[in-house]
Amino acid sequence: MFEELEEEERGEKEERSKLLRVTAYVVGAILVVGAIVYIASRGHSKTSQPVRSLAAARQTAPDPVMDLHLIHANMGKDPWGTRVMWSVQVRNVSKVYTYRDIQYVAYFLDKDGVRLGEEHNTIKDSIGPGEEKEFPEFSGGNYDARGSTYQFLIAGATVVAQ
Repeated sequence: MFEELEEEERGEKEERSKLLRVTAYVVGAILVVGAIVYIASRGHSKTSQPVRSLAAARQTAPDPVMDLHLIHANMGKDPWGTRVMWSVQVRNVSKVYTYRDIQYVAYFLDKDGVRLGEEHNTIKDSIGPGEEKEFPEFSGGNYDARGSTYQFLIAGATVVAQ
């Protein structure tokens, strides 16, 4: 009876040992194939031209409308209540280009969202790559008391020569 149990245990040990060996061979074969594929793929990358920088690869042409993100634009009035005063903060997400003379459009809307007027103007300042800047308060167009809200959009900018 004990001999049968010992023989049964020995058979199970041999099966486990055989299974472990087969598993080791399969894992080893997978590692060898993976190493061959990795080495083969590295050899081909030497013929391609390297990219100078990630920023240069992603951005080949300046695009101020996409690069200049408006953080906030607050509208106020001058002391006499006749002119619009703007407080604007912008972030330049470009890692390459500096922009100056930032053009903007401001739409003045009534309570129903109907356009009452618009202002096209330029912020006479510059912002460098990766910079976030709050521009000094500046004067815009005439204040319209009928307006209840506004939209401030960046329309363009001049690229500073690199």
